[in-house]
Amino acid sequence: MGSSSLRAIDFPNLGVFVLTVEPPGGARRTHAANELGRVGISFDFVQGIDQNSADIDRAYSRLLNWTLHKRSLTRGEISVYLGHRKIWQEAMRRGLDFALIFEDDFRICNDEQFIQAINDAISHRGTWSIVKFFDFNHKKVFESVKIGATQLVGYKYPASGAVAYLINRQAAQSLLHRRHLFRPIDEDFSHPWEFSMRVWSTSPNLVDEVSFQLGGSILERERCDLRRKRVVIRSIWGNFLQARKLVRSLWYRRASAANVRETVNAGSRERHGQTYKDA
Repeated sequence: MGSSSLRAIDFPNLGVFVLTVEPPGGARRTHAANELGRVGISFDFVQGIDQNSADIDRAYSRLLNWTLHKRSLTRGEISVYLGHRKIWQEAMRRGLDFALIFEDDFRICNDEQFIQAINDAISHRGTWSIVKFFDFNHKKVFESVKIGATQLVGYKYPASGAVAYLINRQAAQSLLHRRHLFRPIDEDFSHPWEFSMRVWSTSPNLVDEVSFQLGGSILERERCDLRRKRVVIRSIWGNFLQARKLVRSLWYRRASAANVRETVNAGSRERHGQTYKDA
């Protein structure tokens, strides 16, 4: 990146973390270090949870999963979620206000826009709880808001993906209050009303997922194995849960839209007023 005027590391209360299960020197670690090194962002690797760990069995509730989610989770999905929780806990321990979190198969699409988006988000901290920089399978946009030079959108039907996101302290605390896991992490992100969160996505994606270049997605292979063991009654119940989620999502988006726009407008008026006063 040519310019150094938009460095995210200008924020001392921001921590940057990359979740990995690879040992030092692995291809994914090298790839992640090159990506963030190119844009001048300092970061810490956080070692994920081994799939054979007893922590997975202690954290996962099969009862809640059967009751509240459309399918069982793989051990890999639980491991990934626990890895993200480990990062949130570390951010809390350090007293950080924000954490920028990556899984190790990310690629930054546009260096300048990505750094701009981080700065815009932190400069408009009252607007969001989580800002996602990547989503799989974009859905229909239900609402949008401009913060600085960055376009944020809320989808009619929440999109999946937790490859790269910015999270504030309050959202991390709220998510950590959940005692047992029963959904994948991105599915919990798509139920923001359960955590009193505002979840937005940048438009377009500013980060891509490139696991196919780094040996493929282990999680996807596990999910495929799970689909072959699908139980019919579970699928029917899952359809009901999905329909309920979509209705709840629309209600959540409608309820939050006006409040978010007022927050952005109030912040804009305050900044303009301060600029005029200083002038």
